Amino acid sequence: MKRSTTDPADADTARLDELQAEIDRLEQVLRGVSQEKERALRLLRRSNTNLDGRVRDQFQQLATLKHLVTTINASLDLNQVAATAIVGLEMLVGVQAAALAWVDGAGEVGFLAARPETWWATLGQVRFSKGQGIIGGVIESGHAHVTADAIQDPVFRAETDAPSGVQAQSILCQPLIIHDRVVGALQLVNKWTGPFSDSDRNFVETVAGSLATAMENARMYEQVQAQLADLAQKNAQLVATQAQLIQSEKLASIGLLTAGLTHEINNPIGIIVGFAQLINQREQDERLKQYADLILRESLRVKRIVDNLLEFAHDSTLELKLVNLENLIDKVIGLTGYQVEREGIRLTHPHSDEPVWVMADANQLLQVLLNLIQNARQAMPGGGELTLRVWSEAGQGMFSVADTGHGIPAAIITKIFDPFFTTKPVGQGTGLGLSVSYGIVTRHGGDIQVSSTPGAGATFVVRLPLSTQLPPP
Repeated sequence: MKRSTTDPADADTARLDELQAEIDRLEQVLRGVSQEKERALRLLRRSNTNLDGRVRDQFQQLATLKHLVTTINASLDLNQVAATAIVGLEMLVGVQAAALAWVDGAGEVGFLAARPETWWATLGQVRFSKGQGIIGGVIESGHAHVTADAIQDPVFRAETDAPSGVQAQSILCQPLIIHDRVVGALQLVNKWTGPFSDSDRNFVETVAGSLATAMENARMYEQVQAQLADLAQKNAQLVATQAQLIQSEKLASIGLLTAGLTHEINNPIGIIVGFAQLINQREQDERLKQYADLILRESLRVKRIVDNLLEFAHDSTLELKLVNLENLIDKVIGLTGYQVEREGIRLTHPHSDEPVWVMADANQLLQVLLNLIQNARQAMPGGGELTLRVWSEAGQGMFSVADTGHGIPAAIITKIFDPFFTTKPVGQGTGLGLSVSYGIVTRHGGDIQVSSTPGAGATFVVRLPLSTQLPPP
């Protein structure tokens, strides 16, 4: 049998060819793997770049959100909190318009802030009930509402949901909730980059939580401030009423005392005056006549004091008639103007635009004016300026007497209406003028207030109830 033989060189060549082919195949595989690796690295770098950008954007958004939340929590002004939140959300979410609605104490919904300004100009006076429009529905239900086509939304209401000058398309409305109670809502309109996303909704929900707390704090602060202001006003009224009662009690007590005393004093005074006049008429001794003159003069001064006391103590019946305070001022100027000008005092009287009518006893009010003007003249011994004014305010007719004299020291300004209190030298005043004036004004249902700067004058303001009836035309 014949055996076949193979050339060893040919076998080695074939084997080398097979190895080369395998090497070529492996190199091709490696090149493919390398290319895939490069492609994967490019994709990874691109992905990392995008991720870095998103992380930076989110970080910036969170930083801005933190600043916004810090800002709205730092303020206790309700309107400022609302305006700050609207501006921040407009920028952070990127919307064409935004508004913040709030439920007032009566249960009605109104707007605290809105952008753009043209929308706020429209919404500023709008009031509506819960359930009306998208924003009213969110407040009623307590659930957010998102729509990509507002015009086709069945609950859309143009007067509350459509910004002025803006074609509403996409809307995101988020309730503001405090302790399970819906107190308002945020509404964002027309996001610039497309429909609102779940991310937008989550972001606005986060802001809404902080905003609701900040606004509730601001609302409670405003309530507390209003209550404090009301308490301060009531306390001031109470103090003023108490002071009036004390003054009235002083006047009443001293009035009862002086009413009895003056009648007892008048009798001996009358006898003294009579005998002094008799001596003066019959006595020939000049020195005795001088003594009699002195007795008569001083006795008459005592009588005038007693008459003032009687006037002070006498609770006369008021003869109330319609009185035009401007006419009363003109009358007192006619009586005192010449003497005032002779003393170097410039008298001014800016007339009111309209007549001021009160129900009053004109003669008694005239006495009040004369007393106040007399005090003002005595406060300006070297001349000055005397100003008389009439006006009405808050249901009251008012007139004032202001001088540029030496003023009233703060230590005694609360005592000037006390009976017998005077700073004048002995023999120049009884201290009854202001007390009598005070009594007259209070019997008219009014009051007198005084303000003064030592060295710069004093101003007395008399307040009387305005008349509810006017003279016939």
